Amino acid sequence: MKTLLFSLSAALLILATSWALLQPSFFHVHDYTHAARVAEMLRGLQDGQLPVRWSANLGYGYGMPLFEFYAPLPFVVGAALLWLRLDIVLVLKLLYLLSNVGTLLGAYLLGKRLFGKTGGWVSATAYTLAPYRAVNLYVRGALSEAWAMMALPWVLLGIVMVIRKERAGLWIFLGGLLTLFLSHNLTTLMFVPISGVFAVCYWLSQRRSGQKRQLQMRLNELLNILAGYLLAVCLSAFYIFPALLENQFTKIYTIFSGYFSYQNHFLYIRQFFNPKWGYGGSAWGPNDDMSYFLGYGQLIALGLFVLSWLLTLLRQKRLTAQLSFYVSLVILMAASAFMTLLRSKFIWDAVPLLQTIQFPWRWLSVVSLLAALLAGAGVALLPRKLLRIGAGSILVVLMVLTSWNYFRPEKYLDTPDSIYYTDPDRIRAEMSPVLPDYIPRTMSDQLEVRKELFLVPAGTEKQVEVVVDRSSEKLFKTTFLSDIALNVLIADYPGWTVQIDGQPTEHTAKGQFGTILIDVPGGEHWVSVYLGSTPVRMISDSISLLSLPILFGVATYASLSGHRARRSSRD
Repeated sequence: MKTLLFSLSAALLILATSWALLQPSFFHVHDYTHAARVAEMLRGLQDGQLPVRWSANLGYGYGMPLFEFYAPLPFVVGAALLWLRLDIVLVLKLLYLLSNVGTLLGAYLLGKRLFGKTGGWVSATAYTLAPYRAVNLYVRGALSEAWAMMALPWVLLGIVMVIRKERAGLWIFLGGLLTLFLSHNLTTLMFVPISGVFAVCYWLSQRRSGQKRQLQMRLNELLNILAGYLLAVCLSAFYIFPALLENQFTKIYTIFSGYFSYQNHFLYIRQFFNPKWGYGGSAWGPNDDMSYFLGYGQLIALGLFVLSWLLTLLRQKRLTAQLSFYVSLVILMAASAFMTLLRSKFIWDAVPLLQTIQFPWRWLSVVSLLAALLAGAGVALLPRKLLRIGAGSILVVLMVLTSWNYFRPEKYLDTPDSIYYTDPDRIRAEMSPVLPDYIPRTMSDQLEVRKELFLVPAGTEKQVEVVVDRSSEKLFKTTFLSDIALNVLIADYPGWTVQIDGQPTEHTAKGQFGTILIDVPGGEHWVSVYLGSTPVRMISDSISLLSLPILFGVATYASLSGHRARRSSRD
């Protein structure tokens, strides 16, 4: 009966957050580029790119290193679904739906371990129905951030399980971190320090009176978590380090100035409590057309937590490890909320890396999770089981009734394929102006859509046969009467390599708009142009590959260590 009730409740929550995804049409959001990203990821995989870094059609057909900088995981999953010949709109719906299901399950399992079943269900409801999640899904269309929010509770769940020496803890911790790292680098930047502090605070809270544990065993728990962070970074190195170290070769600087500067997007405290909902964008001041509301039910649950915590402190007459841990959650939530406010500007000014987050209100992803945990803690602190069940049920119902209406789009599209398409010609002409962020710096600021693959000097007969035309590789057979300058219409970028008859050949970026210009001798020749590695990419890829066997070795060791520890504790 309990299993049936849980399943029905879970289905209700998924339905509340996903009803719009079950409609025959699709909706308009701020970021409607995901179909093009999925299509370009699939083309890259089919062309043999591994990992995929280059999009051949974005950048007006000259290409750009989209997936070197834009986290690839959601689009790899989308590419797999598209490869199965699913309609692109259905693919996007499934990606949204996966984020909802993964968020609910991760938040429940985390909350259950920290606060019991009732508290876990309250936490899961509070997080899954957090208004900021609705903003990401149905206003902004921030698919990658939705996936990153899905990963957050799994990361903390893994930490809890590692400290408790549960067998699957390290796997879940690594899985959560990898999902986070490969879904959204900016959420990663915000959350990794928070999760580290959470780990230390939870570790300290597990010291129980009457239980003597060797210091070395206690420290091993933290060392295992530290090893998990390091291993996740190494496994993700193929993406993390090139994204961090090679962005100066693109025009990414254009998205950190003007409207997109962090200075224009701080919040005011009252916006956390303002239920006004809108589908517009972020703006300076407190009157944005986008909501930053924390939610009626969530705010009431936070009030219950404060009351429950104070009553428990009065009842126990001392600050227990559990109460101290809950205080640490409050501090982490307050610090995260502070980072969204104008008063935190001095921190943003002093830390250039923070400025790449662009929108300080992105910290609401972390605030939403910590608020959800405090909601579960408030129920868990109630003294009687019946009271916990009653209060938890009321909070869950309240959150569903007051938040489900946020999880709907502004309007549905009569023709979804007007903005969601996979056609390469449309991506070149229509999507490229929408997504110019990673066009190489060598390219002109005034680009026209590419119509041909190559150009030769005026008056020269085009004696070029295209033998191979893949996203990251071109092979031409040329037959010219004299030496010519062959202009291959690909955006030049570090890693592009030219060979003539198998011999490396220098090239320049002085072709049309900054494309690849090659001096080809007269006569018959084979000209190869392909995207190779740079030292940064080569080292990063090697780190990721070498980390795979380490992954299984460490996981096996952790599993055996946990088994021995459990046997020792029973003895």
